[in-house]
Amino acid sequence: MDAEPATTLDVRPLTDRFGVEVRGIDLATCGPEMHRAVADVFHRHGILVVRDQNLTPEQQMEFSRAFGTPATNQRLEYTYPGIPEIYVISNKTKDGKKIGDVDAGQGWHTDGSYLAEPTSCTMLYAIEVPPEGSDTLMADLVAAWNELPPERQAQLEGLQIQHSWKALMELRGLPVDPRDDTVPDVIHPMIRSHPKDGRKALWVSTGTTRGIVGMPNPEGLNLLEELVAFVTQDRFVFRHKWQVGDVLIWDNRCTLHTGTKFDTTKYTRLVHRTWMKGDRPV
Repeated sequence: MDAEPATTLDVRPLTDRFGVEVRGIDLATCGPEMHRAVADVFHRHGILVVRDQNLTPEQQMEFSRAFGTPATNQRLEYTYPGIPEIYVISNKTKDGKKIGDVDAGQGWHTDGSYLAEPTSCTMLYAIEVPPEGSDTLMADLVAAWNELPPERQAQLEGLQIQHSWKALMELRGLPVDPRDDTVPDVIHPMIRSHPKDGRKALWVSTGTTRGIVGMPNPEGLNLLEELVAFVTQDRFVFRHKWQVGDVLIWDNRCTLHTGTKFDTTKYTRLVHRTWMKGDRPV
């Protein structure tokens, strides 16, 4: 009888705190059982990297399904032709038109926090990578919560944050129709429990937030900025330096992330992103 897939995975830690790399696996050919084994490892560690992959869009979608139900995107102009679940992040052009979103991922945030059921995890597959810049930084919100003194934890327990898709569009200078309620503002807890094992995360972000419920601004926004500065200290952050063929997956329920800029006049970047549907934060 063949060995169980989970026992055959070569899993290495990314940091002393969180995240793992899985080595020696070909995601294009290993099949759905091994995909599920990789997903099981991921759910315990918050970040997972697999290098040296060569995936078609269809193969990326097959691997994505091991982590949940792929979600479509709010902005369809940059999705992969025929596969609306794949969002193209790129500064490349074709026939004089941009093929992707060059600014996606800037600023510390969690993907889909403005949704009633935010994105559970995000997968990026690197097809073209600049030789410098365009790193992805991820902060461990569970470790940050655990580092707070008990009295500070008690002060933050029960606080809620107003998240807003329109706030994000305004921040990016994109047109917003105030009458458009297709993605209404939502209220989520500041302290979020992970559905897999109940571990708590200090679930704060920037860009999509209007403030803290029951707290006037700028006091509420100032508190959010203070907490984001706390969770993004170097001791909580992993920096991923991209290589062609990298697959990077992070858990939006317990991490915060941001992209770093690169020289778009000298280099090109092409990344395919998939999101998996999540559930309502508790």
